[in-house]
Amino acid sequence: MAQLKDARADTSGQGGAYGSSRDAALTADSLKQIALRHSVCYEVWPEWAVNGGRITRVGFSISLCGVHENGVGNNDVPACVRCWGTYSSLRIVAESILPAEERDCRFEVGVFDRAWHVAPSARHGRNETVVTISIFHRRNFHAPIDECQQECLDEMRERLHSLGIRENALSR
Repeated sequence: MAQLKDARADTSGQGGAYGSSRDAALTADSLKQIALRHSVCYEVWPEWAVNGGRITRVGFSISLCGVHENGVGNNDVPACVRCWGTYSSLRIVAESILPAEERDCRFEVGVFDRAWHVAPSARHGRNETVVTISIFHRRNFHAPIDECQQECLDEMRERLHSLGIRENALSR
């Protein structure tokens, strides 16, 4: 099973570690099918940094959360082949929602962490595979969240919503 050592997304529109999903000509319908197959939802978390003894919100993380096809695995274990397939599918969705044009912020798509993440009770405590997109300042990491980061987060939320992916809740 191939592993990525670095997974920074290229915001120039030229493609990242896997190549851009835009280059693969994925349709909204195929992305919606991925979301349905893996019961995908997402969470938004703040990114924090400490500088000079002060804690500051410096960015956001969007966690795309999904399960193996056909729901919970019977005898599966974390990092199994089905987990890798779920991660790969979630990563396609993650790359598809990144803004194509260069911005004053940067995006990092996390690598496969070979673990299950236990969902909150609202999602039935299911074992999830997670892909995280982090939104940071391009130049000054310790600067507080700015308008560019908020706009990027809002755009990504809108794209997820258009794919039928809900925040903190399973699809209906």
